[in-house]
Amino acid sequence: MANRAAQASRTPIPHTALREGQGSLQAAFSPRQSSSTLLRQHCRLVDSTLCTLWQAPSGTDMPTAEQLTLVAVGGYGRGALFPGSDIDLLILTPSVLTAIQKNFIEGFLTSLWDLQMQVGHSVRSVDECLQEARQDLGVATTLLESRYLVGSRPLLQDLIRALQDTPPWPPPLFFSAKLAEQENRHARCSDTAFHLEPNIKEGPGALRDIHHLQWLAASAFGEGSLRRLRDEGIITGEEYRQLLRAQALLSRLRIALHYATGRHEDRLRLDLQVPLARQLGYTDRPGHSAVEQLMQKLYRAFADILRVSAIAQENIAQQLATREAAPVDTDQRIALPLPTLRRDDPQLLQHILSLFRSLAEDCRRRTLDAQTQRQLYGLRSAIHPRDLDRDPIARREFLAILTQPEGAYRSLKMMQQCGILARILPAFGQITGRIQHDLFHVYTVDQHTLFLLRNLGQIWTGETAQMPLANAAREQVEKPELLVLAGLFHDIGKGRGGDHSKIGAQEARRFARRLQLSPCDTELIVWLVEQHLQMSGVSQRRDLEDPQVIRDFAHLVQDERHLAYLLLLTVADMRATNPDLWNDWKGLLLGTLYRATASELQREDRQTRDLPQIVADKQHAVLEGIASMDQLRTRALWQHLSGPYFLRYSEDELLWHCREILAHKGHKTLVAVRPHAPEGSEILLYGLDRPGLFQQITGALDRQSLNIIDARIDTSEDGRAIDTFLVIDNSHAFAHSDQAHVDLAAELRAVINGETASKPRFGLRHRDPRHRFFAHIPAEIRVDNRVLPRYTLLEVRAADHLGLLYQVGEALRTLQLNIHGAKVSTFGERVEDTFFILNECGHKLTDAQAKALTQTLGNILNGKAA
Repeated sequence: MANRAAQASRTPIPHTALREGQGSLQAAFSPRQSSSTLLRQHCRLVDSTLCTLWQAPSGTDMPTAEQLTLVAVGGYGRGALFPGSDIDLLILTPSVLTAIQKNFIEGFLTSLWDLQMQVGHSVRSVDECLQEARQDLGVATTLLESRYLVGSRPLLQDLIRALQDTPPWPPPLFFSAKLAEQENRHARCSDTAFHLEPNIKEGPGALRDIHHLQWLAASAFGEGSLRRLRDEGIITGEEYRQLLRAQALLSRLRIALHYATGRHEDRLRLDLQVPLARQLGYTDRPGHSAVEQLMQKLYRAFADILRVSAIAQENIAQQLATREAAPVDTDQRIALPLPTLRRDDPQLLQHILSLFRSLAEDCRRRTLDAQTQRQLYGLRSAIHPRDLDRDPIARREFLAILTQPEGAYRSLKMMQQCGILARILPAFGQITGRIQHDLFHVYTVDQHTLFLLRNLGQIWTGETAQMPLANAAREQVEKPELLVLAGLFHDIGKGRGGDHSKIGAQEARRFARRLQLSPCDTELIVWLVEQHLQMSGVSQRRDLEDPQVIRDFAHLVQDERHLAYLLLLTVADMRATNPDLWNDWKGLLLGTLYRATASELQREDRQTRDLPQIVADKQHAVLEGIASMDQLRTRALWQHLSGPYFLRYSEDELLWHCREILAHKGHKTLVAVRPHAPEGSEILLYGLDRPGLFQQITGALDRQSLNIIDARIDTSEDGRAIDTFLVIDNSHAFAHSDQAHVDLAAELRAVINGETASKPRFGLRHRDPRHRFFAHIPAEIRVDNRVLPRYTLLEVRAADHLGLLYQVGEALRTLQLNIHGAKVSTFGERVEDTFFILNECGHKLTDAQAKALTQTLGNILNGKAA
């Protein structure tokens, strides 16, 4: 008790010194300050505090303090402590702890908690450390970075000697285990560092990859430093300097991030990027904002770390394989040695492209060996774009790389990593590391492009499940290299101002001429680049049951060849934009548009016939599924419905409508719910139409966390509404069971009948900082009378929030406008909602009504009201 009381009386002194010291370091932090200096200073400040707390307050406790050892391990053991990082400690003890020693340790840890220090600690003897290290790779790794603080030095020396004499993980085993650990960590970040909000500690190419190299150096060579890797010939002097520069940038940014958030935060969130860029000394320049400069420099640092790390790991593996009896797993890289090349060799590009062709054509070869990568990186500056123009063999080799999309992805990715691709194609260098500040692109432009090429490769190999029509479309692609080239150029115009599709088409035309492609092939590539957004836009934001929409799109694509190429490019592009946003529904819409357009192009589409015959054929098919006694009632129902109603629905849907309506008893509104393949639920409402019905339904569905992705709204001549909604559950809280559908129907009936309030919740649907960052962007409202033949098109683009459809419906009701259909597309935290509307007379909106609608919606969605 005396010991505890004495320590309590001493606590304010180290507490004050620690807080004042941390405050001084933060106040002195500047863009010009060395990050390593600050990290060492912070580490020494904590060292001093811990040593003060460790010292016994009375002479009787001094022997106890000298019998134990306080050891810094892990990141703290490296001697570089970030402001928000945990303090990792090991209290090393004799084999048997006395009661006095236990009390001493308890009092020390209590004093740390009193100081509110973020401490991770373990209490172990030397034997216990060795036993734990053998069982746990993480423990073995932290012990590699043990650093003496205070107490018994011989005790720590015993541990270090034991670790050296009998390593708990022999170097080859340690290497393989750490490599697998790194691969799993990279996989959690989608195997790319080039996210919009990168993790600067754990992501691929981030600080943890440098720590990874230091751990491998400690295990293999007895010293965990980058300098030791250089001295051992694992990396060159230039690669060593590249790692140091990258580490300095990431460390400085992580320090600033910890200070800005006041905690341990390693994800560079969107809302922090702009202020941190300015804090670190970046300023806006023409064509390049401060944040763009910071992020491009950051992504290039990631790329340097990834490239040098791959080389270092392979070289370490080779050394271990030479000196150790146990084999080392090096991910089965295959060496592809280059001939001895000179920078002034006129055939330099030819030789390099021949190498990459070999990589593309042999599926066993996943990457290049370390020496080849190093040699290529050193030769990159000797390559000029004109070399491709002058050398027909080089052109042939480059085109051969592209003929197999799966191999093309491997080769182009490696060409990018070695700095070769940007030399051949300077325009690609302009999008390298370029960020896209929007709600649905989660990668940099260059990484998004490479992922698109990867997706094309997976379509060709069948590596991942694709929509079935992709296989049919693939069979119509006789020259996959043209598709790969279109993918390479589709976003290459980003960041230059203007329409990136048109800029990319111009770049594609120039490059096709450099490759001396035929006019026909050139025009296909140019067309694909210029139109690459059209198929996704039409499928997700247009009424695919409208024959004019299909005819217009068929006129755009011209023939089935263009259609097949465009479908594959669209699927690969959408999946590469944000893999979390792709779903079966988007694939279904693309497939519907593809089939309808193919039929139109073949002149066999049902819409090419007279509307009365189309309606008659559909009705005849549906009547075959209706009992003979009910067919008369069915015909009576149909007498009040117009032809467009029958065009909106498939025969199966029409049959479902009839059966439900005929079975419905009473005068209240019918509500029926059934599953909808491939995902979601389909809701049918039939009853007397009235103003405000759309708002009631959308409000009720919002309260159930169900997102509307499609709505079709018809009103019969006798004043009855036949409305259908297709909904999906993004929260996965809605069970797609029969009982769940019964409960949902009952809830909607209660709302429609006025038994339950339907006003939705308002506010952001998502609470994460990324959504809040984009929530302030004003909603975009477009009212267009030209796009659709029968309806006025209303498009609303806004941050996704609860009650959005309710607000749109309220505005339309107030202006006495009617919704005849709706499509909702979600891109991350932003939605693009499309409505097909008519005025109270059943006509398109007048100019005055269109203006009033735009103003009213703008006031609601961009104002302060709900």
